[in-house]
Amino acid sequence: MKTIAYSPWGTGTHVGFLEKIFARSINAKKHGFTDADAFVLWGGQDIHPSYYGQRRGPNSQAWDKPTERDIWEWQAMKYCKAHNIPIIGICRGAQFMCAFSGGKLIQHVNNHSGADHPVVCADGEMFDVTSCHHQMLDLTDTDGELLAWTPNNRSTLYYGQSAETPEHLQKALAAGTFKEPEIVYFPGINGLAIQGHPEWANINGSFVKKCLDYINLYLLEEVTT
Repeated sequence: MKTIAYSPWGTGTHVGFLEKIFARSINAKKHGFTDADAFVLWGGQDIHPSYYGQRRGPNSQAWDKPTERDIWEWQAMKYCKAHNIPIIGICRGAQFMCAFSGGKLIQHVNNHSGADHPVVCADGEMFDVTSCHHQMLDLTDTDGELLAWTPNNRSTLYYGQSAETPEHLQKALAAGTFKEPEIVYFPGINGLAIQGHPEWANINGSFVKKCLDYINLYLLEEVTT
């Protein structure tokens, strides 16, 4: 039996998805983390860039100051790390996990919102994922293990806190070593970051199945649909 605590900043769709996969789900803000086997962070508005040491760029959709959600979820991740509770991050949640692990975000990209697109996994498997984001994980200075990425970089721009590409990304793009992250494992916080939205996908499809495979492999055991 798996009990999943989730951030309350979600919708009925999010909770319904959890209920189809896990035995029990609880609102972590309301009920805490007692008996939780893992914690889920959902998608949503951009996190405040102060969490990764930057100013808010011209394309950022974050508020002027960290929101109640930013503050609560950051503290929730600290609690989970201290108590060895695995974390699953979806879209914004994946990005917040990257910042929590010492990484940064690319504050603006294009061609990743509004349509499904293919990804390739480290084991060679390919499938389509849902996509609805304009920011992207920058794994530099993290312990992130890249598990899935776009087979060909889709974005034509990678802006930081200004409308230009940071120097370290320019070098990686020129060298052909930068891969657009889609699924990442962060061992330091025992967290699985998923940039796409499995809760929007076919629950019996390849995307959801692969996410469950990774959850079983890295975080939990015997989770099935």
